[in-house]
Amino acid sequence: MVRGHDLPVYDDLAVFGQAMQQRGLHSLAYSPAKSLPKTTDDGDAVSFGLGAMVRRSLSEYGGEIATLSCYVNMVDSDTTREAQANARLANYLQVAPAFGTRIVATETGGVGSPAENHQAAPFNTLVKRVRELLTVARSAGTYLALEPGISNPLYSLDQVAALIAAVNEAPNLKLIIDPTNLLKTREDDANAILSAAFDRFADRIVAVHLKDYRWPEGASQRELTVPGQGQGDFKAAFAIADQRQPYGFKCLDELPDGQLDQALALPWLRAL
Repeated sequence: MVRGHDLPVYDDLAVFGQAMQQRGLHSLAYSPAKSLPKTTDDGDAVSFGLGAMVRRSLSEYGGEIATLSCYVNMVDSDTTREAQANARLANYLQVAPAFGTRIVATETGGVGSPAENHQAAPFNTLVKRVRELLTVARSAGTYLALEPGISNPLYSLDQVAALIAAVNEAPNLKLIIDPTNLLKTREDDANAILSAAFDRFADRIVAVHLKDYRWPEGASQRELTVPGQGQGDFKAAFAIADQRQPYGFKCLDELPDGQLDQALALPWLRAL
């Protein structure tokens, strides 16, 4: 599974499908805003008809949408932008089945710096917005999948547990786990985080996003690298995810500018 917009083809589904097929790809984390920017007015103009057309076109090339990406700022401090963001999410939750999936993915966004995002107020706002969106998801028969990250209000596995409790363990709330996004320090182990996430939330995890990284000496945060060139045990991460969820969705994440093809050339990855 890969991000659709890591294939550099935009607003042309036939050429996009050919690019997938040539690489032997089938499942996508698909963002209409990124892959169809002109067609969808940067993600605003998304409809049931568009979803059906995209689904038919991709199926001609053996492709499918695993998760529908709608990465917005759910807790924006500007109330107008916040309302627009959550309205878009609500629409995606309704139209997702037309695209061939029931999973709509997003991060939470934030109100400012990581320190500000870690305060109680942004988390409380997040709880309210998630409750509202889960009402839509239940009605549509879809799932809201949140991706935690160290710089936003859902910054740890404990915060994830707190959110689940705050929405009364609603079954339509799911998770996308990218362990690299939860690294706090150079000493943290991404694969230990991934294992802990499965230990605590296995029934809620609908996809795992995987990427390699390095943490330069003296740096305050990690840098992303092409898989196999960093300090993460990328192969082991795949093994953990596959053991805990056989045939589960595992997405090669954040590989723009030709890096996706470098990753797909890894011999062990091609053998999976």
